[in-house]
Amino acid sequence: MAEAKKPTGLLSGKTVLLTGAAGNIGSQIARDFVRGGATLIMTGRTKKRIEDARKSVLADTGAAANQVLTISMDGGDPDSIRDALKGLKKTVKTIDVLINNAGSAGPKQPLHAVPLTEDEMNAQGETETAADAMRNILGVTWNVTRLVVPMMKAGGSVVNISTIFSLTRYYGRISYVMPKAALNALSELMAQELGPTGIRVNTVYPGPIESDRIRSVFAAMDKVQGNDSGTIADYFTGRMSLTRGTGKAKKEKSLPTPLDVSGACQFLASDASQALNGVDLDVTNGMSARRDSRSTYLTRPNMRSLDGAGLSVLIVAGEKWDDALEIAKVHMDAGAHVLLGLARNADVAQAEARVRALEISDRLTIVRFSRAEPDGMEAALAAFTKEFGAIHSAVIQTLKPAGYFTGPLSEAEDETVTEFMDSELVGSIGIARTLARYWRGREDLIQEPRFVFLSTESDGGGNAYSKLISAGTRQLVNIWRDESRVGQAKGETKHASWGNQIIRYSNNEAENGRFTAGHASALSCNEKKVAELDLYLPSDIADETGARSGMVGFAENITGLHKGKVAFVTGGSAGIGGQVARLLALAGAKVM
Repeated sequence: MAEAKKPTGLLSGKTVLLTGAAGNIGSQIARDFVRGGATLIMTGRTKKRIEDARKSVLADTGAAANQVLTISMDGGDPDSIRDALKGLKKTVKTIDVLINNAGSAGPKQPLHAVPLTEDEMNAQGETETAADAMRNILGVTWNVTRLVVPMMKAGGSVVNISTIFSLTRYYGRISYVMPKAALNALSELMAQELGPTGIRVNTVYPGPIESDRIRSVFAAMDKVQGNDSGTIADYFTGRMSLTRGTGKAKKEKSLPTPLDVSGACQFLASDASQALNGVDLDVTNGMSARRDSRSTYLTRPNMRSLDGAGLSVLIVAGEKWDDALEIAKVHMDAGAHVLLGLARNADVAQAEARVRALEISDRLTIVRFSRAEPDGMEAALAAFTKEFGAIHSAVIQTLKPAGYFTGPLSEAEDETVTEFMDSELVGSIGIARTLARYWRGREDLIQEPRFVFLSTESDGGGNAYSKLISAGTRQLVNIWRDESRVGQAKGETKHASWGNQIIRYSNNEAENGRFTAGHASALSCNEKKVAELDLYLPSDIADETGARSGMVGFAENITGLHKGKVAFVTGGSAGIGGQVARLLALAGAKVM
């Protein structure tokens, strides 16, 4: 029997925990890390599969048996992770490196067909719902990191493996790229949280990895979009700047390989990268991918230019529905009919009482609209349409208000992680799917559909959770736009939907709500397409003096629109709120 090779190399002396160790990329990382001298802990969901993978690694590398360990766990189940780590601690006291490679592909369906229930999943022959994919991609990385970090010391390294597709269009893969986009934000935020403890967090963005699987995925995407064969593959390789030899006589642009990803991970795991924290490494052969698509509002909304006559707008409220009512009022002032969807029956009753007291019920319909109940949302849209006509636009709030989710992401409780993913991220997919289905093929729209997502206001504590939501929503908007464009080109729908996200937490002034309402209305009542995905509120809308002079112009813009109407102004006794109340009164409104 050959003598086991003594570990030497870049990772000598380091104990590495690798999730998803039996997969295509994971198995390459496992071999390279063992050859690099690491003591490797391979993890996977299935005990037999991960044990077989370990035997293969030992056979290929000639490593000593005690250099490669295994634990089986389900990263989507925090208790499963705890049980696995409890057993591991009997032999391993410290983890030096965590490679978060585990994940899943998610259901391969365009937005209008994304499975939200098990019955839908089974009918499509898929293996995951959108919620399953969220847990198996974002949830796994979040859970494993927060539970393994207590075993790490200063100098430790966390490497999260994302995908370049979390920054690009990727038809039919919204359930995959949305959680990956949120994972990107998780990496950045955890780098900021854990950096002061000496633990660094960095992210690897693989491009499309050369394999039979990715070629079959590209072929399927070409087929569903009606493209010529090879169109998708050519699109991605065409964006790569690097030409490499691939073992052929002729050098050509090619896809990166698992070995390329492993090399990036090995660098970030080693002391050679000990000064890097919060860094993104693209392993794409130079394929460009824009990381930011944003603009900041510089002016107030021009209320005079709003024209919602003949339009119907859906406003999906969160649990803090006062803001949604303000947005509804702005749309109604512009002439639109509003369907205000509230999350709970109790909210519906309270809102109806408020509206009656304010005498603003004209062109306003209030219903229960739970993002956790797809059938209920579709029924609410159908009932409204039957009575009032088609809905042309939607403004969508987060479910929970700013400050509901708080605290370090690396210390989040199990219930917080699960509720956050379900209520905010999966909930947004549910609303988007409902609208995508509703608008698909409609012939009775007088303008192209518009949708606007709104982030929360500032929570006063760094907005970590809001940044996770907005990162996921950004890619949801991106893919929705692209799929809608393809659907129109294929003749599946007459109108292509277009949308944006308004980021509110960049401003904490009293005018935030009204400013947001005005710009949301401008987006939903206007056929103009704003190219940027994220539209930020300015940090300073106006100081007290500027606000007063600006409000005068604002009042002039809305003079006549509020004549004979009732305006409800919160905080209207002093400061900017008082000025708003006085100017609305000058504009002819009865202020309460």
